[in-house]
Amino acid sequence: MKGLMKIIGMILGILGLSAKATAKKKAKVKKIDNKVKEIKKEKVEVQRKKITVQKKKAAVKKAQKKKPVKKPNVTSARKARASLKQRARK
Repeated sequence: MKGLMKIIGMILGILGLSAKATAKKKAKVKKIDNKVKEIKKEKVEVQRKKITVQKKKAAVKKAQKKKPVKKPNVTSARKARASLKQRARK
């Protein structure tokens, strides 16, 4: 009877169905699951950082879009007086 149990145990061990084999498989699966969780957390952090960077980029781009104020080309005193009056009205 003991011999038969040993033979059955060996066959199950070869097939990977014994208690030791399942414990090893569960340990491997647990390690993989932990790694997957860590990677998911890191991915979320990277996404958050990416969003903040994109927002900052958009703000910088928006600030750069303003047109530069062009100074009037003044060649005479009369034109200078007229341009000063125009600027005062604004």
